[in-house]
Amino acid sequence: YGYVYTCYDPKIRDQVILYCDERFGKGNYFLDSDPGAAKNFTRPKNPNFTDMVLWKMDLAVKVHPFNVLLVINHSLCGAYADDGITFTSPEAEAAYHKTEMERAVAILQQRYPDVKVEHKFFLKSEQMFKW
Repeated sequence: YGYVYTCYDPKIRDQVILYCDERFGKGNYFLDSDPGAAKNFTRPKNPNFTDMVLWKMDLAVKVHPFNVLLVINHSLCGAYADDGITFTSPEAEAAYHKTEMERAVAILQQRYPDVKVEHKFFLKSEQMFKW
């Protein structure tokens, strides 16, 4: 069973669902989405929002224990742009998101030590996962 936490950008949703259906099987994962995904752990605008996201995950792990928690960020994310974060190149953007997601993974791994926590980066304009 998986828990997938992704940005809520509708331009990535279809590909995220296809990936999750293939990886976990239809109906075998929670799909949760909020603006910015990893950003909600690393630089939340409101710490109470982080608590709400963790509450949802805590409830899910009690109801349907998951063994994988997957965090997905994507290129050209408006939640980061809203914070004034811009990039000089696609490579710089990917490197930034990798650091953000590694920080989020560490936070989540501490909270859920028995769960494998992973991250992926989606290229919005290409409609594919970069890694």
